[in-house]
Amino acid sequence: MNIIPKQVLDLAAKYIGYKEKASNKDLYSFEGNAGKGNYTMFQHELDAARFWNNSKQGYEWCTSFVAWCFWRLCGNVEAKRILCLTGDYGAGCVSWVRYYKQAGRFFDSPKVGDQFFKKGNDGQPCHTGIVTSVDAMTFTTVEGNAGNMVDTRRYMNPEGYRAETKELIELGFKGYGDQRGLYVTEDMLRCMIINLRMCKALIAAVPGIDKAALLEEFKRSLKLTVEVE
Repeated sequence: MNIIPKQVLDLAAKYIGYKEKASNKDLYSFEGNAGKGNYTMFQHELDAARFWNNSKQGYEWCTSFVAWCFWRLCGNVEAKRILCLTGDYGAGCVSWVRYYKQAGRFFDSPKVGDQFFKKGNDGQPCHTGIVTSVDAMTFTTVEGNAGNMVDTRRYMNPEGYRAETKELIELGFKGYGDQRGLYVTEDMLRCMIINLRMCKALIAAVPGIDKAALLEEFKRSLKLTVEVE
């Protein structure tokens, strides 16, 4: 059975707001028995279909939400083929990324309908969802187990992120760990990018502005050291 991204996204969107349950009760209610027990209708149905290699009810369920959206549309065999789950697999993000890489289907740039994986503090994949929209600088997702519910999120688009980070590096920014030993978080880098945009906008908008002086001030504010042509 052939499915298109819109079918998956339309199905996923219907469950935005669904809250995980405290226990194996009221699984088909959006609000009832809400809690942090990791019980959901999605895992209940996948368990009944023997989708995973063992029961996942009561475990973190971001992977099960993604799998359920595809399974609900096309069944066990085709969903597993599309999602690179072609063996006796569990529901962990680390393993799932490895399967995509082994199949040559793991990419850096998001597209609508893609499954995405988020890294944890240890650098390993720890969360997943489905990409719903993409623009130059951000992409949005729909995710299970996002604050104990199905919800949407927005992230920096790696393509735009890399482009503007490259420009910062050309101005002297040394990356996430520079010569001053500064650890730069994603939020801090986002602020730098916003400041860079403002700086460029001023240069473009103000007649006769001293471009060199403005860039020097921008560099000083970030304690950058290289020369700017």
